[in-house]
Amino acid sequence: MKIKISLIFLILVYNYYLSQNQEIIKIKEQYTPLKIYINDKVVKNNKVKKDFSYLYKLSMKKDSILYYDVSDNPLNQSLPITFTLKKSKEGNRAILSIKENETFDTLNIIFSNKLKTITINKDVYFCNDLYYSELNKSIYNANNILDLVDFLDDNLGDYPYQLNYILKISSNKKYRNNKLKILSAKIYTTRTQSESRDIWKVNYNYNKNGILISVIKKTNDGELGFEKKLIYKKATEYKYKIHKNVESRYEDNNNITFDINKDTYNVLQNHFQSGLIKEEISQLKRILYQEN
Repeated sequence: MKIKISLIFLILVYNYYLSQNQEIIKIKEQYTPLKIYINDKVVKNNKVKKDFSYLYKLSMKKDSILYYDVSDNPLNQSLPITFTLKKSKEGNRAILSIKENETFDTLNIIFSNKLKTITINKDVYFCNDLYYSELNKSIYNANNILDLVDFLDDNLGDYPYQLNYILKISSNKKYRNNKLKILSAKIYTTRTQSESRDIWKVNYNYNKNGILISVIKKTNDGELGFEKKLIYKKATEYKYKIHKNVESRYEDNNNITFDINKDTYNVLQNHFQSGLIKEEISQLKRILYQEN
């Protein structure tokens, strides 16, 4: 009996210790379907308004994250996706490991102190000295995942799709400090319906105050794959128009508004499928952001 009580006590102490050494973030979003067009004609929209709920458990160092989608099931019935960022034994390299059920994926991050470049898998990003130094400290030395997803928030390459889930809790560091700049990038992607590869050049443009005003991703032949343009910035609120073209099969044209201090997020989504000549318009709005 004493052994059983001691074991229970140890479990309670261990759980308490864990709760004191992690941060919990709860997010709720509301999806609202608006209109559907086929051949430029409005058709009946059978989709309904729905709320989505997510929970994140972060280590205090931000080097590991457990992500739960609790939209349809309670937490005790949900399996987490785990993200872990660690320094590799090889020089100037860090690895983000992702586990979902029994599947694994990784993201390799290599820092070049000489060139001030950060290589993500095969993609190469060129940063100014200040941002390179900051990312070297926070990603390579401190293994901060939130700074990594802030760096990759435009999702320009062939990266694990699970990154989209943690973009919702980005540190937004490069929006908080307009001296932190990505200057350009070279991106390699593989087409989904063939083995051919596209090579993209990405240009980042800033205004005189250092605010990011555009990101343009093009091939050498001039094909536009991604374009992000600043519509306005008011205090800590940003609004961008984002265009994505996926192999000319579909396009996304979204207006995204977010406030880096108030943790608000709202996107007006426009999704066009070329083969079906179908356009769907919807809204996704954050209705809760809570840190514990």
